[in-house]
Amino acid sequence: MLKQAVMASTIGFQVAFSPFIGVFIGYLLDWKFHTYPYMTVIWLLIGVAASGVNYYRFVKQQRDEDKGQRK
Repeated sequence: MLKQAVMASTIGFQVAFSPFIGVFIGYLLDWKFHTYPYMTVIWLLIGVAASGVNYYRFVKQQRDEDKGQRK
């Protein structure tokens, strides 16, 4: 139960910070290669996709653990 609570509290941070990390990486690459806003947008989309994958994995793990407890 405690493990699930800890995982639930961290998933919010993972979902929230992944796009920001993507924007930061994209901005740095845009600054280096003078391609603003292309890399920022691409890395933002990568960050959003990463947060979606993290959320999907979390939900799948919680569902699997819940099924295991019911048996």
